[in-house]
Amino acid sequence: MFSLLPMTKVISMLAGLYALLAFLVALGMERLGIEVSFLRVFSGAVVIDLGLLFFVYVGWRWIWEKVPRLNQWLYPDLNGTWAASIDWVKDGKTGLALGTVSIKQNFFTLSIEMDAPRSESRTIALSVKKDPESARPLLHYIYEVREKYQSPGQNMVYQGAASLVVDVATYDRLSGNYFTSRESGGHFEFRRTL
Repeated sequence: MFSLLPMTKVISMLAGLYALLAFLVALGMERLGIEVSFLRVFSGAVVIDLGLLFFVYVGWRWIWEKVPRLNQWLYPDLNGTWAASIDWVKDGKTGLALGTVSIKQNFFTLSIEMDAPRSESRTIALSVKKDPESARPLLHYIYEVREKYQSPGQNMVYQGAASLVVDVATYDRLSGNYFTSRESGGHFEFRRTL
């Protein structure tokens, strides 16, 4: 899995949020006439920590569903299973392969795994960003492919790179070009199925 947000920004945001919540809890306890002791502050901090952990790993998806504009403002939720259509070109030959893509994403990370009839791939490195002019979400990734059936005289493992654009109308389609270390290339199109 690879970072969606720079870690320094994430740590700064969480530290600020944590300090604000701790202050509000202590202030609320004081206003309710509850004695502010170390044990009470510590137990309040534990509750805040658990709430933040829940948000980071699970709760953010609920918020994204309730506030769909976050797909535009930050980055879309791409979690799920996707049907892959792979148009390829190699040694002057062309073809079409179909596969299944699994995208796993949390508030901080994203990974892509693809399973096709003759190969499977996993993410080595990934960068997400928004196009500076159109604000369309982009996904650039480097992946490793492992063939399921080794051809004589060929490596069983090779690398590829792809640049994908997210369809901003539905957030249910990714498409873009790719190339590999085997001097092949082509076009990916992923459509969300689940």
